Amino acid sequence: MKNICENLKKLYLSLHKIPSWIWLIPILLLATHVRLLYLTKADIWHDEGYTAAIIKQPLIDIISTTTTDVHPPFYYIIMHFWQLLFGDSIISLRSFSVACGVMTIALLFFLLQKIFSKRIAIFGAFLAALGPFLIRYSDEARMYALAALIGVAATYAFIMAVDRKDKKPWWILYGFLVAIGIYTQYFLALLIPAHFVYLWLKIGGDGTDVIKIFTNKNIWLAAGLCFLLFLPWLPVMISQVGRVSGEFWIPEVNKFTIPTTLSMFLTYDERIVHYFGLLLLPIMLITSLTLAKKFHKYRAAIWLMTIWSFLPMIIIYVLSKGRPVYLDRYFTYSAPAFYSLITIYIGIIFSSKRIRSVGLSIIFILLIGCYMWHVGSKNIAESSWNNTNTAINRINESIKSNDAIISGEIYTYFHTSYYNRTNKEIILLRPDQELNWAGECGLIKKLNTPETSSLNSVKTQRIWLILRAKTYDKYKKQIPPSWLMRQEFRDGDLIIGLYENKK
Repeated sequence: MKNICENLKKLYLSLHKIPSWIWLIPILLLATHVRLLYLTKADIWHDEGYTAAIIKQPLIDIISTTTTDVHPPFYYIIMHFWQLLFGDSIISLRSFSVACGVMTIALLFFLLQKIFSKRIAIFGAFLAALGPFLIRYSDEARMYALAALIGVAATYAFIMAVDRKDKKPWWILYGFLVAIGIYTQYFLALLIPAHFVYLWLKIGGDGTDVIKIFTNKNIWLAAGLCFLLFLPWLPVMISQVGRVSGEFWIPEVNKFTIPTTLSMFLTYDERIVHYFGLLLLPIMLITSLTLAKKFHKYRAAIWLMTIWSFLPMIIIYVLSKGRPVYLDRYFTYSAPAFYSLITIYIGIIFSSKRIRSVGLSIIFILLIGCYMWHVGSKNIAESSWNNTNTAINRINESIKSNDAIISGEIYTYFHTSYYNRTNKEIILLRPDQELNWAGECGLIKKLNTPETSSLNSVKTQRIWLILRAKTYDKYKKQIPPSWLMRQEFRDGDLIIGLYENKK
């Protein structure tokens, strides 16, 4: 037994001498593999259909249309050039997010190595590579994977700005990254308190140190650059906030809201909240507090990751008591910190270089990673599945020259249009109440989309009507009595009816 332990210790010491980038290679290969597995499993859904439509517009139209949306324009601008290079296939649209997801893992590795250790960096990158929440949004043609990448990149630039002697270039980079982060997703601004606390604790952590922070010229340089870069968009953001506070579709928050998000981080399954989700947040906060007190060396870094993980959720949760703006996917940029925090706990608790301690930490990380992947992969496949392509192909294959295709509501328009292979434009049944805040409405106007205010005005003999299962009963009431149903089929959330107009 003694010989085995000695040999294992020698093996560990040998492995520890391996350069960091060598460890990173298999982790990035793993991250790429698990993201490509689900890249095309689900069809394009509504939000991705909107992405596919808006990025084909001229840059000036992308920016002007985004002013009517709730998201800033940076992601769409990047994707405009991406689709010019690679096209608008489902692989092309989503591969940018895959690239962002993999780069996030790489930067997270170097960040954790900088503020903790090589072991924690390996553990953290491994868990983040298998983290179901990051996998899910690395496979979607939306801005959330990019937001996560910028969040990690901005934090890394900030750490370098604090620790390096040549500070000014890093502070400039930090200010620039924060600005483009806010241009990607507004909530990324909520990372700044985590950075502030890290700096405050690094220089001492008392009241007088706050004055030092606010008198630091480099900090003002970064803040000024960020402000100047974002200033042109600031009036737009203010107007968007006003529209959202007037009317929005996001459900109200409740006691399970944050626990559900944390459960989604772990397994992409909200049902876990019924078991320990409600206790997860206080347990992790107490653990952070305990370890920060005991291991003063890592105090600033622990609180950086803790605040990054939870404070954005808490702030938006509180704000949502007035006007709901809380959605799980808006906190994708907090997921890298959450996975890192788990590894930090294990890495610090088993920080001894004894082979038993090292072995236990490796076992725990492998078990957690495998559990997340085993449960999460199944839930990702189930929850993100839709069959829009199959549904619309029924129309593509059976359309006649005089037929009309009608989208019964705005939430069936963009992704069905993406798969429309007929020579006919889909007609949109105009909403009962125009949602002036919705980017979709702004884009529809730009596209000169054919609309109708009433199904009674449709004169063609045959009509293909596309509805959602969720709102089927509501919109079916608008179908004229003269329309006789010839076929009706369901694929996923879509219900498509073929009607003959006897009028």
